[in-house]
Amino acid sequence: MSDEIRNCGDLEERLTPYVDGESPADSRRSVSAHLAKCPPCRNAADAESAARTIVHERKDGLRPRAPESLRDRCAALAPQSSIATDTDQSPIRRSSIDQSPIRRSPLATRHSAIRRWLPLSLAATLVLAVGGVFLFGLNDRVEALAASLAIDHVKCFKTAKPGATVDPSVAAARWQHDQGWPITVPQTDASEQLRLLSVRRCYSTDGRAAHLMYTWRGAPLSVYVLQGGESPERVLDKMGREACIWCANRRTYAVVADGHPEDLPQIVAYMKSRVR
Repeated sequence: MSDEIRNCGDLEERLTPYVDGESPADSRRSVSAHLAKCPPCRNAADAESAARTIVHERKDGLRPRAPESLRDRCAALAPQSSIATDTDQSPIRRSSIDQSPIRRSPLATRHSAIRRWLPLSLAATLVLAVGGVFLFGLNDRVEALAASLAIDHVKCFKTAKPGATVDPSVAAARWQHDQGWPITVPQTDASEQLRLLSVRRCYSTDGRAAHLMYTWRGAPLSVYVLQGGESPERVLDKMGREACIWCANRRTYAVVADGHPEDLPQIVAYMKSRVR
């Protein structure tokens, strides 16, 4: 692989090792030069770095959740990693849960790059936390989903730019047009100090989830909507973020907030009555 970066697409396979500090010197210089002149890629690198920092801080709590059977399967794949690299064929392309066409993004390279992260390391732990629940099936899918969404919450707000309040009707119509299924987007509510910033695809779930980004009382707040799911409501502490996940109307919903706000039940009840 040439170290030259001709366009943003050339950065995809280099970004993760760059952030992890594993890049050879020539590659690192090329990536640094590209990031210096490309704000979107620099934002992506900042988001990856933020996610890595969070996982590093919480790695002791993540590693025990990977069952021995999964570790054995990862170890069995390790001898195949060099073959996969030479042929550029990842052993895992996409979760069997999602068969819809998804445009490839820099975040998607974490799935294809799993072949070079074995055996389990900090970077592999990140793969398991963010994407592994959909690829392998961890013991507790709700906890793994909460970890995935907590990381996505941090990454998206890391790169979010202050802007005008988004019209929820326009955002909902655009989502249905682009993704083919409807969502109801709760509107900005001054009385609750709730402000809608953006509606985007959540790449931590391969784009399957709608990510509704708000500020609530001045703090970041995420609301996620996924199709399907049947499980009781749970509140979990993941990556230092509080996540409430519940299922209704053949969908899975999640509210993720920074820290441990005492009035989280209030905003969860508010969203339950409005998000669909």
